[in-house]
Amino acid sequence: MNEEVKPPAETVSETQGESPTRPLEPVEKEIDLNLLFPDSEADLNALFPDEDIKHLLKSVTKNKKDLHSLKERFLQENETDDDSEEIASSD
Repeated sequence: MNEEVKPPAETVSETQGESPTRPLEPVEKEIDLNLLFPDSEADLNALFPDEDIKHLLKSVTKNKKDLHSLKERFLQENETDDDSEEIASSD
């Protein structure tokens, strides 16, 4: 007789107390909307207490800054392209 001895299967109640090991997520510091919008007269943190809204507003301001810098870079590159075309057409 070649019978293998199997350990008893774990039940759900035994595994509930155990938590799988996961890397800890980095803790984000709280977003202060008053610092993001210094020209505002109202307390923006009181007006928008929801963390999701704070993240949305922060990303909107970041995207606005990114768009502004992209626009500036595009205008500079466009000016240089126009200058080189004028030089080439005058030859």
